[in-house]
Amino acid sequence: MSQSDSAHAFQRSEVGATGPESTDQRTVDTSEVLSLLSDDYAREMLNALADDSLSARALSDRLDISRATVYRRLNRLESAGVIQSSMVVDPQGHHRKQFSVVVDRMQLMFHSDGVSLEVGE
Repeated sequence: MSQSDSAHAFQRSEVGATGPESTDQRTVDTSEVLSLLSDDYAREMLNALADDSLSARALSDRLDISRATVYRRLNRLESAGVIQSSMVVDPQGHHRKQFSVVVDRMQLMFHSDGVSLEVGE
């Protein structure tokens, strides 16, 4: 993959309860991931989300980061394909988005024709 290629796709295989293997396609934006990994806030948020799924409010409180900054980074991380959001209903009936990391590892590789990023779940 050359440096001009900004997206790197990987395949995830899962074995279901019945045994057949299905494949999902996820795209990770290499340039955006590298940019985000150089950002202190994004790294702090990824570290917090690696342990637990959290809402934007919980991330803001836990990391002492403004909500606006949290939301900007969450949007970039989700667009880059590193996290995903899901809707959760709390006991009072409020709907909130929770965010979780969807990759287990990232490996940066340097080649004669550019840089590539391998991502796995």
